[in-house]
Amino acid sequence: MKDKITKQFVKTTLMWESVMGPWSGVGNLPDPGAKSQGHPIADVLTRVLMWLLGIFGLLAIIAFIVAGVLYLTAQGDEQQLQKSKKAVIYGVVGIVVGLIGLVVVRTIDSLLRGTPQ
Repeated sequence: MKDKITKQFVKTTLMWESVMGPWSGVGNLPDPGAKSQGHPIADVLTRVLMWLLGIFGLLAIIAFIVAGVLYLTAQGDEQQLQKSKKAVIYGVVGIVVGLIGLVVVRTIDSLLRGTPQ
């Protein structure tokens, strides 16, 4: 049961990390009363995607914490050590995919706005 939960958590984390990326857009919610310059739909989409990328960054940190706990509680069990090593590798892969997602979001944003960033 514990193995299934761990595997499902790692898979879910990787899925979310592939979309989220780092924390760069968290907390940058628009002021509803402010007048927007540019395209309001592009602004909303960019802010939502950046917020999602921030959540994936948080999940990546949680994945590393879980991998560390698995490693510390292995007590010499080779199977448990292998699980923790795989969790760390999956976390690194998730962060790389998240960073690629950030680049894609920034590129699409600059293409929609017509301005280089």
